[in-house]
Amino acid sequence: MLETIRKRLTLLFSGTFLLLLILILVGVYFTTARLLDQTELNQLKSVSDRDLFERIEHGEDRLIRNPIYFQIMNPDGSVRFTSLPDDLPAKTLQRFMTADEETQKVEFDDRHYLLYQRDNDEQGTILLMKDISATQDTLQRLIAMLAGITILSTLVLMGLSYVLAGRSVVPVQQAFDRQRRFTSDASHELRTPLTILYSGIELLETEPLSTEGKTILSDLKAETASMQYLVSDLLLLAREGQPGSMSPIDLSTLVTQTSERFKHTLVDRTLALSVAPNLLIKSDPNQLIRLLTIFLENAAAYSDANIEVYLQQTSTDVRLTIADHGIGIPPENYDKIFERFFRGDHSRHGTGTGLGLAIAKSIADAHQATIFVESTPETGTRFTILFPIS
Repeated sequence: MLETIRKRLTLLFSGTFLLLLILILVGVYFTTARLLDQTELNQLKSVSDRDLFERIEHGEDRLIRNPIYFQIMNPDGSVRFTSLPDDLPAKTLQRFMTADEETQKVEFDDRHYLLYQRDNDEQGTILLMKDISATQDTLQRLIAMLAGITILSTLVLMGLSYVLAGRSVVPVQQAFDRQRRFTSDASHELRTPLTILYSGIELLETEPLSTEGKTILSDLKAETASMQYLVSDLLLLAREGQPGSMSPIDLSTLVTQTSERFKHTLVDRTLALSVAPNLLIKSDPNQLIRLLTIFLENAAAYSDANIEVYLQQTSTDVRLTIADHGIGIPPENYDKIFERFFRGDHSRHGTGTGLGLAIAKSIADAHQATIFVESTPETGTRFTILFPIS
């Protein structure tokens, strides 16, 4: 459980950092891209200055370091001068000239260009085009660098977060261990006096007693038996369902034998059994018997109809299903039924301790299994336990 908390804290820390880092790096990228684009545009605007442009028009373009292509169009739309590349698609140029845009980026022949146009009452329309492939390559390298920084930083932070999360759960682990030791020790200490008390009650039953005395003694015996059951459950929970010897077992045989034994406790109803043969999983058989018994006892306690048990295998898991046709579970209790000592309104009238499903969940977790519940009030409940295939 605490390892799960540690992993969740690690994901929380790492996810938060990753989100902030991505926001920062995205801001860096777009800011850099905007500055580079603005630099390219400012250069084109400076070239479009009349005095400098006249020098370029007359062939004195040695002042321009990067290749800049241009075209001057008279007010009537005729071309007065052009140095645009011959392979520039005419449709691309026409769309830009007719569009209500000052600048536009185009790509052809695997090169990137920036188009800029300005209307001049004396000269007509001035169109400039600059090769910005180097700038785009710089931005591509920047993206790769920022992605590398993001990945590397995330990996480093995940490791750091895992260590820090481990330290943060140490006090919780210590408190949990103390609580578990206390529960285990108290359960051990209570078992002996309860056993003695129960034996003493059985001896008293052989003595001649009044009707009232027998009634009181019967109540004491029932309550003592309930206490013994509760202490056993607490002791099992103190161990957190940790399995003993884990070894491959025939789950089909275990489910069949356990269900057959349980049939003898049912009166005026049946237990329908559908078990696929020879399904092997690695587990502690004693705890799996306890797991199945818990669900069977619940099905018998909260249903007067037949009980169904299915065991089948899919491509990813082995599925054990226990279904009844009883009072069902309200949807608002789905998240609570596996809590210790939780008992719904219907179950309060029963004799259980409220620990059964908590124990079942503990055993399932120890076997890396998952429990799913489907229930409809007054119709029935279906529990499905998914055991991973080794």
